[in-house]
Amino acid sequence: MTLIVRRLATFAIFGLVWALAVHFGNVSPNILPQITDVALATVELLGRDTFYIAVATTVRDAAIGLAIASVLGVSAGVAIGAMPALERSTRLLIDFGRSFPQIALLPIFLLILGASSQMKVTLIAIGCFFPILLQSIYGARKMNSTLQDTVRAFRLPWRMRFFRVLLPSASPFILTGFRIAVVVSILVSVAVEITSPVTGIGRELAEARDFYETDIAIAYAIYAGILGVLVNAAVDQLERRIVRWHLSDKEA
Repeated sequence: MTLIVRRLATFAIFGLVWALAVHFGNVSPNILPQITDVALATVELLGRDTFYIAVATTVRDAAIGLAIASVLGVSAGVAIGAMPALERSTRLLIDFGRSFPQIALLPIFLLILGASSQMKVTLIAIGCFFPILLQSIYGARKMNSTLQDTVRAFRLPWRMRFFRVLLPSASPFILTGFRIAVVVSILVSVAVEITSPVTGIGRELAEARDFYETDIAIAYAIYAGILGVLVNAAVDQLERRIVRWHLSDKEA
């Protein structure tokens, strides 16, 4: 109970500082509105059909891009991590790919795919791919030595080795990459919507900004943050169910 009170007190202090800064700093409402105006805007948005369409579109495209990245990233990552020679050969390419800012690809994909959901999903998939790939590689490389000896001794087929040994062993690392990728999927989705005419939370935020409805723009930003918190909490529950054995070992 004390923790909840502390968290609520933190929000209260933040709101007080915001209100005092706007009041005594003589800041234009077009730049930073009063916190009460933003609170009213967050409630007002709940009565707009466009709000629900925007949220649903952002979540849908983020989920599709994340799903594509998960399938490709886990498959490639576990395979690369299980073969040291392949891991060494691809290391430079993977380091380049994960260091490259995916949003810089936006103009290229706009030309190829146009301002569409397909373009957004492609960028989301690229952004989510590398966190999942890297964690899958680490997970496959960290496989228990006893398991490795067992696999060699019984000469298990590749399919059984992948699904029965490598994948379960790497699952805690994979879920870590998935947790990172979930947040990335929302961030990339909103960023693409802000910088291109694609439907979603980011587009509504950008249009509100263009019409100097700063309170509405901040309200959309708050909902984007809430969405990120909710999906992160959902992944946390998923992790507890899937790798309960791993968490139990850590707690012990």
